[in-house]
Amino acid sequence: MLNKIWQFLKQLIQRLLGTTPPPAPPAPPRPTLTDAEYESKFMEILAGVNVGWSRGDVAGFLIAKRLRDGELAAWLRRFGTRLFEGENSEGGHGGTAPTDAVASLQELARRLGLLGRIGSGELSQVAGNIGLEILTRFPLPVVEDDGGYGNVIEAVFVGDGLGVSGDENRGGGEGDDDALHNLDIAQRQLEPTE
Repeated sequence: MLNKIWQFLKQLIQRLLGTTPPPAPPAPPRPTLTDAEYESKFMEILAGVNVGWSRGDVAGFLIAKRLRDGELAAWLRRFGTRLFEGENSEGGHGGTAPTDAVASLQELARRLGLLGRIGSGELSQVAGNIGLEILTRFPLPVVEDDGGYGNVIEAVFVGDGLGVSGDENRGGGEGDDDALHNLDIAQRQLEPTE
């Protein structure tokens, strides 16, 4: 209490005499991270996005780690440039990367695309662009045309779980006979009547 009164009187005298207190020292500059540290933080974001993080989760992570969207986006641009330069240089992939390297790049592209779809600012935009560029250079395998119906998984409910048709490992649960009987009735109801 006495300290506050003393500070008030001191400031009052300084104002009356026209003297100003010395300026406060500037805040120390934020240390810049190394590329390895940026990569580590970015991989944490991609892992989180892969398990369902939202825009708010990404923003919260950036705040908690004291990262700025623009700083991480600038690092990601440099990362993408190095990635594509390495591909084009001698000894790079040149479109003939080993299968496991291509699979890793495609997984990276998938996660970058997920981050791009979240739309959490400049970082998401850069991530989406790099993901698209990777998929342009290393496209996913083409799935045969199935007549426009999409991929269909034939499955039946058997016993206490879901089994794929022809899957003998799901038998043995309680009520298998009832489940098969109910399945048979349901299939008959779905058959067209003439």
